[in-house]
Amino acid sequence: MLKSKKIYITNLYIWIFVLCFLNLPAEAWLKLSLFRPVKEFVTNNKELVIEGMVEISKPQKIAVSFNAPAGISDLGSLEESLYSLTTDLGSSYSLVSLVFSPVFYERLSLAPRLVNLSFSENGRDFDNKGLFPCSSGMGQDNGLAVINFNTTIKARYVKIDMLEGWQLGQISVHEVRFIDPGGKILKSKIRGLALELDTHEDGKAFFLIKILLLDGENNIYILARGVDLEENLEENSTFIKVNYLQSVTVEKEPLTISDGYKAELFVPTGALSPQIKKLIIQPLNVKDIDWVSYAENMQIAKGTWPVVAYNIEASVSTPFPVTAKASLKRQQPELAVDSNPNYPSTWMTTVSPLPIWFKIDLRESRPVGKVIITSRLDGNISYGPERLSITLSDDDNNYVEVGRKDKCDPKKNEILLVPNSIGRYVQIIVEEGKQGNNIQINEIELIDEEGIKLLSYMPLKSIMLARPIEMTILYDNFDLSAANIQREENLAIFTWNQGMKEWNLIGGKVDTDNNWIVVNLNHLSTFAIFEAVPKLDKVRWSYNPFSPNNDGIADVTTLSVNIRDKTNQQAKVEIFDHNGKLIRTLIHEEGISGNISIKWDGKDENGRLVSIGPYLYQITVGNEIRNGVLVVAK
Repeated sequence: MLKSKKIYITNLYIWIFVLCFLNLPAEAWLKLSLFRPVKEFVTNNKELVIEGMVEISKPQKIAVSFNAPAGISDLGSLEESLYSLTTDLGSSYSLVSLVFSPVFYERLSLAPRLVNLSFSENGRDFDNKGLFPCSSGMGQDNGLAVINFNTTIKARYVKIDMLEGWQLGQISVHEVRFIDPGGKILKSKIRGLALELDTHEDGKAFFLIKILLLDGENNIYILARGVDLEENLEENSTFIKVNYLQSVTVEKEPLTISDGYKAELFVPTGALSPQIKKLIIQPLNVKDIDWVSYAENMQIAKGTWPVVAYNIEASVSTPFPVTAKASLKRQQPELAVDSNPNYPSTWMTTVSPLPIWFKIDLRESRPVGKVIITSRLDGNISYGPERLSITLSDDDNNYVEVGRKDKCDPKKNEILLVPNSIGRYVQIIVEEGKQGNNIQINEIELIDEEGIKLLSYMPLKSIMLARPIEMTILYDNFDLSAANIQREENLAIFTWNQGMKEWNLIGGKVDTDNNWIVVNLNHLSTFAIFEAVPKLDKVRWSYNPFSPNNDGIADVTTLSVNIRDKTNQQAKVEIFDHNGKLIRTLIHEEGISGNISIKWDGKDENGRLVSIGPYLYQITVGNEIRNGVLVVAK
C-alpha cells in the first residue's frame, strides 16, 4: 500500500512538471537568410544586389540594417519602409536644417513626420539631440520636407531614426540634404540604413536592396532585430565580402568574376583585348522574357519556360564627351581627356577673350571629389591657368561653384571640391592664364571622393573573344518548378539572336547533382537556360549557310560542340578553303571541360571577310575529329 502511494505521488509530480513545462512561453527566435549573394566573390559590377528573408517565431515588425560602402543605388526605389538612415556630409559643417526629397505616391508625401536625430564628428560617438518634427512637403512648390533645428549643430555624420510617417506603414525619400547658417545646401551620402519589415502570418518577410561598392575589398554587415524592444528577441546577423574591380585585365593572370548569385565567368589570360575594361554580369527576370520569343521554337520543349537568364556585356573605355569655348582646329578639347598627359595630346585655345571654359559630360550624375589638371610646359614656360574655378550641374543650365584655385602651379594642379559634390556636367572656367589667353592643357582627370578615377565606358553590341571563356550558370529546384521542367538532364543554354529575334541553342554540360550548367564560348550575349528537345548531333552550326554581309540576318554563325562527359580535353576548331589552306583557327585550347560554343564572323586571321563559297571545318576534341562543309553565302 505504501509503495503504491509513493508511485502515485511520484507520477503526480511528473504530471505537474510536464503541465508546467507545456505552459512555459516558447523561446522567441529570429532567423536571417540571404538568397544572394551566396558566397564571397569578385565582381566587375559596381552595384551589389542583396536579397534575403527574415523568419520569426511570432509575427512582428523587424528592422534589417546594412552599411553602404559607397552609398545606395536609388534610395527612393526601395519598396520597404525606411527605419533609419546614417548620412555622411564628407566633412564637418555647421547645420541649421535637414531637408528630405520625399517620394510621393498618388500625390501623398511618404516623408517622415517625426524623427530622432543624433550627430557625430567621427561616425562612432553620436550625441542624441532628441525628437524633431518634419514637414510633409505637400503643398510646397519644391515638394521638400524640412526639419529646422532651431539652433546650430556642428557635425559630419547624422543618424536619422524614423519614428512616424505622414502615411501609415511607409516612409520613403529620394535624398537627404542639409542647410548651413548661410543658406547653402549641403549634399550628403548614405553610409548606412535600416529597413522596417512587416512579417506575415507565417512569420516571414523578404527584402531587396542595391548597394554601391568601393574599388577593392568591401565588407557588408547585415543585422536583423525586432522593433519591439520589450520582446526578448536575440539579434541575428550575417556578413558579405565582395572584391569590386573597377576595370578588368587578364594580360598576366586569369580571372574569375561573378555576380555573387547564379552566374560565374572564368576568363583565361589573353581572352580580352586591352581595350575591354568591363564585364558586366546582369541577371534577368525570366518573367520579362516574351513568351512569343520561344513558344514556337522547335529546339525548346513545349510547355516549358526559361529557367534562368543572364545578360553578359563587355565595355571599352572611352573619353567623356567634352566641349570648350575655344580650341585650335587640330588641338580639340577631346585631347585633354584621352588619358595621355603628354604633348602634343593637348587642348589649345585660340586667341579668345577670358574667361575660357571647358565642359565635361559624365553621361550621368556622379560624385566628383577632385579635379587634376596637367598643363603644358615648354621649357620653363607654362601655358596653364593662373586662376580658375570649377562648377557642377545636373541639367547643363544651373551651375554651382564647388572648387576654386587662385594661384595655380605651372605644371600640375589638384583641386579638392566641396564634399559630396555630385553632378553630370563639370565645367572648368579659366579666369586668368599664365600666358594671357593662350591656354594649353595636356590632361584633365576627375577623381571621386574615394580616390578612384572616373572613367567612361561604352558597351559593345557584339564581340568575339580571342580565347573562349568558361561560363557557369546555376539553378535551383524553385527555378525548375517555376519553368515546368520535366527532364532536368535536357537543360541547355540558349543565346538570344537579336537579328533573327529568336533563341539559338548552344548546349552545355549539365551537372544535376550540383544544379549547374557549363559552356565554353568566344562571344558574349544574352543567355537563358531552357529545357531542350534532345538531339543526337554532337556538332551543330546555327546557320549553314550564313551570310556575313552586315544586314542583320545570319551575319554570324555559331558552332556548338557537345563533348559530353569528357573533361580536360584539347579542343581545336579550324576553317580551311577548298584547297586545304588554313583560313582561321577559331579555338585552340588545352583542358576544356563542358560544351563549346564558338562564333565565326566570316573573317580570316587578318580580319578580312572571306570570299563566298564552301569551306571545310575540322573539329578536334581529344582524339576525336569531325569534318564538314560550311557555306558562306552572299
